[in-house]
Amino acid sequence: MISSDQIAALAIFSISSIGVLANWTVAILIRRLPSLKNSFGMLTTSQSIGDAVISTIFAFLIAPMCFFNLEYLKTYSSVIGHVLIIAYEISTYSHLCISLNRFCAIVAPIKYENIFSIPNTNKLIAFFWASATLPSFYLYVYNDCKFYFADIFWVFTFSDNPVCNTIAWYAGFLKYNSIVISIVIIDVITVSKVRSYKAKVFGISTHSASKSSYEMNFLKQACLQAFVFVCELVTYFLITPKMDPSERWACFVLSTVAWISVHTLDGIITLSFNKEFTNTIFGNAKPTDLSTAAEPAEIPSNVGSTSLRL
Repeated sequence: MISSDQIAALAIFSISSIGVLANWTVAILIRRLPSLKNSFGMLTTSQSIGDAVISTIFAFLIAPMCFFNLEYLKTYSSVIGHVLIIAYEISTYSHLCISLNRFCAIVAPIKYENIFSIPNTNKLIAFFWASATLPSFYLYVYNDCKFYFADIFWVFTFSDNPVCNTIAWYAGFLKYNSIVISIVIIDVITVSKVRSYKAKVFGISTHSASKSSYEMNFLKQACLQAFVFVCELVTYFLITPKMDPSERWACFVLSTVAWISVHTLDGIITLSFNKEFTNTIFGNAKPTDLSTAAEPAEIPSNVGSTSLRL
């Protein structure tokens, strides 16, 4: 008879394998699309790599570790957890920069090419990759704050000591909530600027229903994803640590399953909201230019994904 550990492993693999396929597809396809050989494409690649690494680790390390009860992997689960934190921060910072990229394209289209030039974007990516990596060694290695896999709940959790609790609260829960709120605020301002620009230049009557609907869907998506992200943070940092060992399945769903699902959805949403990706995958059309700086009066279709996640 299949054990509880194996059922959990199959759930992890089923969800994360979809994330592996979706996120690595995004990262690979961007290199083939001429219209995404720009700042937005580079930032989206960074975000997809972060999501893809997390999905890959869960699919090909954590799932086998649970299914086959691999003790040697459990011994190094804190190392795996450290890599997960770095990948998560890279993905989170990438999302913030993507929102800033959209905002700049709408608010300062003339300066956009200089602000988000290829060299500047390379520097920006190098900076937030370093910001995601270097401080983590001080926080989680020097301070001996381990992020390890707990068998009892099938979830990664922080060491239970005062220093680690402080790090998890301030460098985890509060920081990530601040970032997601900032992203939502930036996206709301971006949409409002687009609508204000059209109203002034073209008049409200010429603002087509389809464009208005697109902008509202964009805003609803951003707010919904932010809400899901915040809920996941609350369940992960506030509810899960207080749960009784007898509630292991509820804890598993509210933490590990939720975490993996958000990263998987990140890749799916990026593919779904970018017609060039679907056209390239199914061979329906030749890629066209969807540069984020193309039109100051509208949000480009290739910046439709504002997924937020843990």
